[in-house]
Amino acid sequence: MSVKFDLKDFTDFKDSLIKLSQSGDIQAFNKKVVENMASMYVREAKLNTPVGKRSVKFMQHGKIQTKYFNSEHTRQSWSIGKYQLNNTSGKVEVFNTSSYASFLNDGHRQEVGRFLPWIGQSKGGVMQGGRLKKPWVDGAYMHEKAEKALSKNAKRIMEITLKKWIEKHGGF
Repeated sequence: MSVKFDLKDFTDFKDSLIKLSQSGDIQAFNKKVVENMASMYVREAKLNTPVGKRSVKFMQHGKIQTKYFNSEHTRQSWSIGKYQLNNTSGKVEVFNTSSYASFLNDGHRQEVGRFLPWIGQSKGGVMQGGRLKKPWVDGAYMHEKAEKALSKNAKRIMEITLKKWIEKHGGF
């Protein structure tokens, strides 16, 4: 019993990769991989950023006032920086420009006992105010969740990008 292999497809694939590597288009491929990874990171970070427009009516100095909260701003503030590539690696900075994004991501301290007029019990649709009770507010960990998702999918992203790149350049 014997087994025969036709290595012509493998040889053609190898020749195609050699041709592509000599074309100088490797930098474009590297940039595309980094772009795809950065886009996936931002997508995951946005999905994990808590959002919600809301308003709260509260009593202050005998008058009903309204405080508006809009955390959609933090979700829309994710950005991708400039790409830095060389022959062996590529990197890009992904960041959030919102002034309170780090507090939302990592958590923050708060002053126990501080009075805030827009928290506490509601009476007739108007908040009566309350005091902060916990010294620490946990973070949402958007960066860490995005990093974990990217690590999990990095190989798949590279494989899909390579497949599209090879098809575009006349390979398999």
